Amino acid sequence: MGAYEHAYMKGRQIVHRGVVERIDSQSLVVSIVQEVACSACAAAALCHSSEKQQKQVEVAVADAGSYRVGQAVTIVGELGLGLRATLWAYVVPLVLLMVVLLLATRLTSSEGLGALVALLSLVPYYAVLYLLRERLQRRFKFRIKS
Repeated sequence: MGAYEHAYMKGRQIVHRGVVERIDSQSLVVSIVQEVACSACAAAALCHSSEKQQKQVEVAVADAGSYRVGQAVTIVGELGLGLRATLWAYVVPLVLLMVVLLLATRLTSSEGLGALVALLSLVPYYAVLYLLRERLQRRFKFRIKS
């Protein structure tokens, strides 16, 4: 499969193979390819439903000088990280959207206005996430597997 391989789970960990794209003083930027399950299928080249998405992940390391651009590495994250990220990125906004939609529609008696208010309610939510991004980055960390 080469330097890029799909993620797999090992116990309570998610493991990705990737390539070092950039080296900073205390971190590496690692490029990983996330694959949909069917992209590993032998018929994936014939079927146009297979997808691959290239992502870049920043990994804090103490010895950044011991790595080089283009080097294949394995990064590891806790399984709970992905679940928490999904919660904050998808579940909480969906619940917020639905609650505000129901309340706004009931209060204004207008579905259009309720939908507009519901969509606008996501602006402060994502603004708060943006303001808390550094705090969230400290909680959602990957590490290099030696």
